[in-house]
Amino acid sequence: MGLLRVKTTECRIGVVGLYNAGKTVFLTSLLNHLENHEADRFPLGKPGTAIRKFEVRPPDAGWSNFSYATFRDALVHGGKWPDKTTDRSMISCQFERSDWPFSDALVKLYDLPGERLADAAMANRNFAEWSDHLLEMIRNDTPYRTSCAGFLEALAAPTPTEKGICDAYKLALAKLILAFKPMISPSTFLLDTRGSAARPADAEALAASRCCGLGADSEFAPLTPEVRNAQPQLGALFAARYERYKAEVVLPFLDSLKSCHSLVVLVDVMMLLAGGVGMYDDNRQILRDLFHVLDPGETAMQKFGRNLAKVFLPHDLRPGWINRVAFVAPKLDLVHPSDRDRMLRLLKSMVGKLAENRDGLKYKFFNCAAVVSTKLLPSANGERKMVGVPYRGEGGLKIAPGGSQSFTVSELPDDWPIRWHPGDFAYPEVYPAMPARKDCPPEQINLEKVFDFVLD
Repeated sequence: MGLLRVKTTECRIGVVGLYNAGKTVFLTSLLNHLENHEADRFPLGKPGTAIRKFEVRPPDAGWSNFSYATFRDALVHGGKWPDKTTDRSMISCQFERSDWPFSDALVKLYDLPGERLADAAMANRNFAEWSDHLLEMIRNDTPYRTSCAGFLEALAAPTPTEKGICDAYKLALAKLILAFKPMISPSTFLLDTRGSAARPADAEALAASRCCGLGADSEFAPLTPEVRNAQPQLGALFAARYERYKAEVVLPFLDSLKSCHSLVVLVDVMMLLAGGVGMYDDNRQILRDLFHVLDPGETAMQKFGRNLAKVFLPHDLRPGWINRVAFVAPKLDLVHPSDRDRMLRLLKSMVGKLAENRDGLKYKFFNCAAVVSTKLLPSANGERKMVGVPYRGEGGLKIAPGGSQSFTVSELPDDWPIRWHPGDFAYPEVYPAMPARKDCPPEQINLEKVFDFVLD
């Protein structure tokens, strides 16, 4: 710390978003820009603000280190977006900002698995309440009801068994995954605590390879009131497993988020359009459950206490609660430049009420590309042509990185349609354009604006 820098300002930032929303790429690009900061490519604060003495610190106890170098290498040489490697990770870094003359910045960035968001409904519910909540959602939604038909039949059997119910529920979860439905709970069926993700397969093979709980001997599934009353021992067994799962998986995840000062919430607008209205509704419900549990915002007294703590308490003893949220629509480079304002409007329309209904919460909406991997192809006839290296060839097979190809992207609507179907909108995946030189951060759009906002 410099002689004039008499304190350290710690900011804990949680980065969340549903599966494949781009959290890891977001963090990898951000860290590359912070470590190799150039004021003209990544402008922060006042014009000309510089970052110096960037240093990576050890992660907090109980957290794995975010493997920034490994992820960047995968982007450069693997020709792919990074795979998830752990259940949860973080990176802690400290640096000086030229526009903060009296304080160092200690930034802790938490990469929390989006799969766990589906478990948020467990936080304030016991097993019976969670069961009723989940079964009501299944019965009231045709795609969920269709995928879970066999499970509902198993619950209605004269004498349902523990194995029969768990097997039927795992098959239902497998069908939901293959139908791209995000409400997979317990979420360890999709991503276990070791970071092992469910791999595409037929529903039966997928169900046989995964567990709905902490392990094969700790599985549980939602039960109807009729089954809970008729078989109280089974209900008690599942309830005990549920409470253990909540204590070991759900609450630590949510407590980590609650300890943050800021949240970055990634909402993949293109994925929601490509996936149909059902995917939109599912994602919106998951975010509603999450905000209900986290209850972000602060009272006037909390704000006074937070500012007082900055002056008198060491940074590791200062209280944390979420007082600002950046809602981010990522992958901006996949849409036509003329649609960028529409992308922001769609984001505001979907999640705006989540923020407006929270007292004392500072929030802002952004569209962003952490790594720009496409270019606009001028078209004389008005076609929305982009150029990039396709991530998947025909039939869904990966192709080796090579020459760029042109592709057409759908026009973004002015507002979310009343009804749309999977495939009505198309935004092809592309290989990441990450520079091979390690000290050369990638081209990005609005990433610095997101970081500046959450770095309170």
